Amino acid sequence: MIENKEKKFFLYLNKNRCGGCEICVHLCPTGILEIGDELNMRISYIPRVKEGKEQYCMACRRCEYGCPDWCIYIMPEEEDENSAGKAKT
Repeated sequence: MIENKEKKFFLYLNKNRCGGCEICVHLCPTGILEIGDELNMRISYIPRVKEGKEQYCMACRRCEYGCPDWCIYIMPEEEDENSAGKAKT
């Protein structure tokens, strides 16, 4: 969903795990998340980042901690690079 090179983190969403509960949308302190019009395999509308609002994500992890389906999470950029390197070996 978001790749923020300035703040060095990635915001991921496992689309097919999402149940469409909207908790992440309500917990976001910056209000950058909204429910989109895309359906997943669970027939749920999934969250998306509002257009042009990506830079306002603070990586506070409220969406991650509040998600009952464990489908949204934040990873530091270094972790992502290390795991990619480990996968290649």
